[in-house]
Amino acid sequence: MSKKSKLKITQGERLCRALLIVMICTASLWGLWQILVPKPAVADDAPPAPVIRPTGPIIRPSGTTEPEETTDPAGPVEEGPYTRKEDFYTFLLIGMDRGGGNTDSLMLVSYDVANQSVSVASIARDTRVDVSRKLKKINAAYAISGGVEGLKSEVSMTFGVPIDRYLRVNIRGFVRLVNAVDGIDFYVPCYMNYDDPEQDLSIHYSKGMRHLNGQQALEVCRFRQNNGGGGYGDEGRQQTQRAVLTAVMKKVLANPGKIDEYIKIAQENLDTDLTLSEMAWFASKALSFNTENLNTMSMPCQWINPYMYLLPDETLEMVNTYFNPYTTPRTANMLDIITRSK
Repeated sequence: MSKKSKLKITQGERLCRALLIVMICTASLWGLWQILVPKPAVADDAPPAPVIRPTGPIIRPSGTTEPEETTDPAGPVEEGPYTRKEDFYTFLLIGMDRGGGNTDSLMLVSYDVANQSVSVASIARDTRVDVSRKLKKINAAYAISGGVEGLKSEVSMTFGVPIDRYLRVNIRGFVRLVNAVDGIDFYVPCYMNYDDPEQDLSIHYSKGMRHLNGQQALEVCRFRQNNGGGGYGDEGRQQTQRAVLTAVMKKVLANPGKIDEYIKIAQENLDTDLTLSEMAWFASKALSFNTENLNTMSMPCQWINPYMYLLPDETLEMVNTYFNPYTTPRTANMLDIITRSK
């Protein structure tokens, strides 16, 4: 037998070698991905809500007052540590107003990566929070209590969950993103007729389905009431904002080929504590997200002038159903909710 015939490789051997090379390359790339794009870390455990709440007397329907309880009736707060769910993250989505430093829109978001579920809850701007400052609305936290970190702290304290990351949205970026997906088809929920020269704001739409470009979508999101009365107030605006957000998300996910444009818009108009590698990790997971698994809602509350007061039982249930990153339920004394009777 010649030396040349001994070195002859069969077709099966060639296939095996090719598969081995592919496996080695895949493993190497996966290892490189794990190094360059690691799983994002989570925030430290949320501290238990304070038990003592010296916030003044309870106002009763008759107009009489009585001292407020200084000891939480739910009992002492149980200390951690708490076990986190696998790949469950919480975010704070912040929209700033044009005028000062108050937040115009505030949403608590969770992304359950393992189950590919996203939940978004609007937090009313006038929500009463347990703070010492004179203006106790949550939308004042950004301006008065230390910017994003102060706002994150107040949201975490109120709802008893840690905030892993934040996203502060520039309204110009929102307009560009909607335009990038060629607008959205959206049902305008009511007749809108509002002008505010000081804000250079003019909103005029009829009720019904229409196609909105970026500027039009922004105007619909900002509407609350007409100059002559009517409209739907802050709660209705929250519902509209979430509906618009859902429509935009669907268009973005339906056009993955525009990922480079999305990234550019985010870089120029989004302030966040997400690193580039963390963005890449979440983006890779979001490729398989189905918007049918998007849950939107408002934090349950009632208006008692001059604040919106969270409803404790309903809020606790909502937190545990959609936003609790721990394997054990939050309890009433882990949330810091201020209540008032009508």
